[in-house]
Amino acid sequence: MPVSPLPGLDACAAFADRVVGTLWWEARFPTHAIDQVPRLRPGNGARQAFFRPADDIAKDATITLPRRYRTKGVVLHELVHWALWNEADLPHHGRTFTRVLLDITEEFLGATRAAILAASYRAERVHVGRAPRVGPDGRPRYGCDERLRLSRGKQLVVRFRSPDGDTATAVGILVTTGPGGHELVLEGADGITRVPTKCVWAVDAPSPYAPSR
Repeated sequence: MPVSPLPGLDACAAFADRVVGTLWWEARFPTHAIDQVPRLRPGNGARQAFFRPADDIAKDATITLPRRYRTKGVVLHELVHWALWNEADLPHHGRTFTRVLLDITEEFLGATRAAILAASYRAERVHVGRAPRVGPDGRPRYGCDERLRLSRGKQLVVRFRSPDGDTATAVGILVTTGPGGHELVLEGADGITRVPTKCVWAVDAPSPYAPSR
């Protein structure tokens, strides 16, 4: 991949702030605001760049950027890890990650770089998630297709447009996606709910803090 080197950590931090401060980012990751951008570390002795979430030891989330990894592409890669880190049911380098990385590359590095990345994905047989689904609030949401692929037999929260155009929510165990994946069948406390896949605009794992039913 072509690289766009940045002259030091301060330039990397400025680029990260510029990305997170855009409307593009805010629309997709509204809970990851510019005042929460991970602190950048030089990574002296580290062999690669990596994101580390805040924990009991490190109160701030960090991105470690050894000298050779101080490029726009690597900063974008680690920002995507930050954006998706709390989506614990999704693989860290899964289909949703590759889709977001492709989209953010096109937005901030241009269509040519995105085309090169897409070609690399194809050459290496990397699976890429589908484009985000836009909800009635105008927010693009990633991960619907990957969650449905991985969540057979698991509980999901599915938000969709009802036949009359209103928004609706179904909570239940994903039994099947039906023939051709055109319909979701969920088994919940009130029985079976069938949802046309084309009407779905968000799929989430239940919050661990939600009250049990």
